[in-house]
Amino acid sequence: MYDLSFSEEFFMGQPDGEIGGDDFQYLYPITPRPQSVIEALLSEEHHNPKAFREMIKEVLGYSLEVKQSVDDILYCELLDKIKEYNTCDTLTPPIQVYINKDHYVTVYEDLEDEVA
Repeated sequence: MYDLSFSEEFFMGQPDGEIGGDDFQYLYPITPRPQSVIEALLSEEHHNPKAFREMIKEVLGYSLEVKQSVDDILYCELLDKIKEYNTCDTLTPPIQVYINKDHYVTVYEDLEDEVA
């Protein structure tokens, strides 16, 4: 296991302002191969809403119905928990970034490699 020794871009990525709206769900794409932690959280919530809400309840203590939307504040709280737990499985993609000892999201691409 490794500490999270990545830039802020690894966590927040490069938002696409053309998707529409100001919420995270409109600024970042839903993808099976997220390129940042926030994309991984959004994609996990989209693909596995029930499991994602169970994780929010375990990690943050909030109960959400499956149809209830997850707001940006909860995503920010999850990002804070990730930074606090400070653990990943490797330093090269794909990287499992742990939210706590039981939950993680996977980031597949290094943003700097995409730009080059």
